[in-house]
Amino acid sequence: MKSRYQIQKTKNGVFHNTLVATVLLANGFFLVFPVLAQTTPTAAGTPIDNQATATYEDPNNPNVPISSTSNKVTISIAEVAGILVQAGTVNDLTPNGTVQVGDTLEYNFTITNIGNDPTKFRIPGGVAVSGKGTVVNNSLEYFDSVANSWKPVPNGGVTTDNSVPVNGTVPVRVRVTVNSDAVAGDNISVILGQTVNQVSNVPRVPDGLDVYTVDNPDGTSGGEVTGSPVNGVVEGSALASITVQPKYYSLATILKTRGAYDNKNTVADITDDTINYSLSLQVRSTDNTGQSITPSALAGTSINVNGTTGTYILVSDAIPFGTELAVTPTAPTGWTVVYSTTAVTTSANAATWTTTAPALSTVTRIGFAKTTVDGNTSTYLPAADAQLTSFSIQLKVKTGQTAPLTIANIAQVFGKTPETNAPVFDESGDQNPSYFDGPPNNMTPPRSIDADGDNVPDQLPPTVPNGYLDDPKNNPSVLNNTGTDTNGNNTGSGPGGEANVFIISLNALVNGPDGSPDAVGPTNNNDDFTNKSSNVPAGLTPGSTFNPNPVTFNNTVLNTGTQTANISLLPTPPATPSHLPNGTTVTISVGSSSATYTYNGTAFTYTTSNGSVGGNPISATNPLQIGSLATNGQSSYTVTVDLPAGTPLSTDTNIQRGFPVPITAFIDANGNGLADDATSNITIDRVYTGFLQMIKQSRILQGTGPAVQGTDGTLSTDPKKPAPGNIVEYVIQYKNISEVVPPAPSTGNVTLSAGSVVITEDGTLAPNNWAKDNDNNGVIDTSHILGSAQGAGAVQFFSGTSATNLLGGEQSGTTAVNDVTKYINTLNNPVAPGTTGTFIFQRKVN
Repeated sequence: MKSRYQIQKTKNGVFHNTLVATVLLANGFFLVFPVLAQTTPTAAGTPIDNQATATYEDPNNPNVPISSTSNKVTISIAEVAGILVQAGTVNDLTPNGTVQVGDTLEYNFTITNIGNDPTKFRIPGGVAVSGKGTVVNNSLEYFDSVANSWKPVPNGGVTTDNSVPVNGTVPVRVRVTVNSDAVAGDNISVILGQTVNQVSNVPRVPDGLDVYTVDNPDGTSGGEVTGSPVNGVVEGSALASITVQPKYYSLATILKTRGAYDNKNTVADITDDTINYSLSLQVRSTDNTGQSITPSALAGTSINVNGTTGTYILVSDAIPFGTELAVTPTAPTGWTVVYSTTAVTTSANAATWTTTAPALSTVTRIGFAKTTVDGNTSTYLPAADAQLTSFSIQLKVKTGQTAPLTIANIAQVFGKTPETNAPVFDESGDQNPSYFDGPPNNMTPPRSIDADGDNVPDQLPPTVPNGYLDDPKNNPSVLNNTGTDTNGNNTGSGPGGEANVFIISLNALVNGPDGSPDAVGPTNNNDDFTNKSSNVPAGLTPGSTFNPNPVTFNNTVLNTGTQTANISLLPTPPATPSHLPNGTTVTISVGSSSATYTYNGTAFTYTTSNGSVGGNPISATNPLQIGSLATNGQSSYTVTVDLPAGTPLSTDTNIQRGFPVPITAFIDANGNGLADDATSNITIDRVYTGFLQMIKQSRILQGTGPAVQGTDGTLSTDPKKPAPGNIVEYVIQYKNISEVVPPAPSTGNVTLSAGSVVITEDGTLAPNNWAKDNDNNGVIDTSHILGSAQGAGAVQFFSGTSATNLLGGEQSGTTAVNDVTKYINTLNNPVAPGTTGTFIFQRKVN
């Protein structure tokens, strides 16, 4: 690649001080930039590194600083040549409003010179087409800006007649017809060029359809510099695509969570106990199925209400075995409460509904209906990912029921897709919409509801599930056949819906954080939590691993049953087993007794113990107990979590979480030493290995230097290649990645706020060197830009080769003494969980 600037020489080869070019080999690429020679420029090839550090505290463990270190950002003075092939719009040249069979489509592309030297481009004689489309003969053309006309590209390809300046473009277009066998949803793609994944600006690997740079001959006017591009020939490609009509479908998800349970202070009688449930209906506006669906609003389907069939969106919940409707629900705006006394063996969409409340004990299903009018989009439930329609119901235990009682049920939603009238059906228990099964972006509907096999439902199941589970306690097969939303937070998996299950027992207890045994977590009282952080050694960079110090938690249990109880304690694998490192040891202590367990990646195994229970030593089958805890009595215990060597930082971008240790408190009714009894409660002790994440990014601004090259003007962690006169903007993004404070009705959880946060940017302390004179030319490599330092709280400025001189304000110069060589940003307020912030400053390349 050649510079557009000529180097002037005397006859004896001595350089005049008009300008000097700096050259760098970095990552296999070269750049040539002009630099005015008033001062000697920073030497080519000089690496400039930047890394931020911070300290903060866990308010639950004050005066113990925790360190956080950002990734290292590197810039270097460099020279690159480049080509960018971009896809533009695809125009339907047949004016019928939509892409249909027989239409002619025009695919547009732009080739841009993103190098720093004029060049020509080679355009191939053809393009690659995938899908049911055919290229129109002789339609591949490029635009000649000098001739101001489109020119055909011959079969063998063509090199542009004219040199293309830096940032200059060459438009290319080609026409394709939609084949007669194309169907709705078919995707027709055109690729100009031939690179892996359609990337641009990569070294050319010769193929038949390459788009690549062709260096101008030496002596070409327009700024061409003698010599060949030092990074050789680069190529690029891009893909333009269009779909033959969209695949419309309504992606509706019904969610169900259990709320408060009230025993009415009659612990020996469960027949007056009440349980609250919350239902939420979401209609997605983005497709998470991976089936290229165009999400639609949700319209109503045919439902019999008050003896007349009308068009309604119906949310239905079969009253679970052993319970009845406790109170008349209230419907959200635009919805109506409906009741059914039709036998639960009849599916909800075939049942008869009424808006008049019958005797609540006779209600077999409770529902919420929204009237829609076909063709009137204002009556539909719009597709909006962030919009949830919420409903609530309260159940009570029926007369005659005794403990233990297993309550299990599934909510359902019925509707249709307005564009196609395809029925829409979903059951609660998972996050998947519209009865789809599988992981995000790889979901498929059961074949029973997808008659044509295009992975878009077009009918209801042949037998619509009735959403009722008959006596799960005595008929466990109903849960085995249906599946269980184990955590009660709509994270079940498998075909269809998964039951939300709750067991009422006379033996009862709650287990939670210190002093809050009845804490409620994000979804229920089995995921309340205490968050604490381990130590993090200073200078530990992202991607590092270490051996954290043990972290001790205090938890509390409360006997809410009707009789004195022995409460056993065991560590339990987390909901996602891989979220806790293999080799973690957990020690539970009650008084002078203790038991230690080791995690093997899937389960905890008993390791050692001290003390006895029931006259026998604590063992794998005789767990540690809090003995003889009276009704309404509470007791505390400690849990020490020791994560193994090789544990990653919680703040790593691929982690961003703590390491959870669920502790199950249970009444061992069957005496097998396992937490498989009806009476149990879980609290989570979660260890973070640091929780204030810092990510350092940079971008290049032009300043007084040459134009910014390639993507260097985009804020990222990627290496950059500025020239003298350019400005480097550094952005430190910090985030408290710990668990946020759950919304009401959650209570009692212990969260982590990062207090006393101090961010330090020292350009003299390795690995930083951005405030040093690395090439010993008497000028520091970068200088502070006045007014550029921005951050919450107070910013202090320091100067000097050791950055120890506190300044009264800002200054900018070319030496360590008269410039800023260190910044300290002290935050006034703690950084709450989930909260982010930035500290920004700019440096000019000298």
